[in-house]
Amino acid sequence: MRRIAHISDLHFGRTDPAAVEGLAAELNRDRPDLVIASGDFTMRAHIREYEEARAFLARLTAPVIAVPGNHDITPFRLWERFLHPFRRYRRYIAAETEPLFQDEEIAVLCLNTVRTWAPERDWSQGKITRAQIRRTEARLAALPPQLFRIVVGHHPFMPPPWDEEARLVGRADEALAAFQRHGVGLTLAGHLHRGYSRVVMPQPSGEPKAEIDVSEARASPQHLLAVQAGSATSTRLRGNEPNAYNRIRIEDGVATVQVRLWTGTDWCDAAESGSTRCATEE
Repeated sequence: MRRIAHISDLHFGRTDPAAVEGLAAELNRDRPDLVIASGDFTMRAHIREYEEARAFLARLTAPVIAVPGNHDITPFRLWERFLHPFRRYRRYIAAETEPLFQDEEIAVLCLNTVRTWAPERDWSQGKITRAQIRRTEARLAALPPQLFRIVVGHHPFMPPPWDEEARLVGRADEALAAFQRHGVGLTLAGHLHRGYSRVVMPQPSGEPKAEIDVSEARASPQHLLAVQAGSATSTRLRGNEPNAYNRIRIEDGVATVQVRLWTGTDWCDAAESGSTRCATEE
């Protein structure tokens, strides 16, 4: 069995200090086997924000694997954004933007979905290139067949159930189809600051389709589960949802996801699908 904490959108530079302290305490108390952070460590990629993010990660006793988010490259210093977009991320967070974690039970592959520019006004949206898909397929094919496979990006692979037309990471359908061909059981992402989980069912056309929305979700060896995390520590909340992260258990080839919510003083389990209340508050 493997226990994973999936955190996202920390946004140092605009955080709730109580949530930051509470998250560090909770993760160190739970001692997961791995912490997966799906991007947006900073608000504006300032050095002081990166220093705060690095100090937070240094406090965690569990190993951490991460991807950058769109907020982790500077929106101000355009020469740096175009020529060395991930220089600060590599210095303060991790040397690689697409790391791999592997042990005898799980494999976690990371995809950098951040774009340095786009032919539109909104540069915050993400994209997966076809070269990334080919590279990821090669990495998946090289893994031992018994490992439970997880792919991590910052931008969403599947839309939220309340907005089927929401913008996804570019080439999401191609990427999900490739993941399914190689037995990926779980994708993890953030960006939207709202949590949800959707089971992705293969279609005759080859294009994935979401069938189920759940809060306490399970991924089986036959199905790919796309999981989003809310913002773990930022004050930039969406849809009246509190700060949140995902507690994931991988056992016997099955992933079970439980959403953890911040009450203002502590963390507790979400009461039910779609609920922003804690079970202890009912």
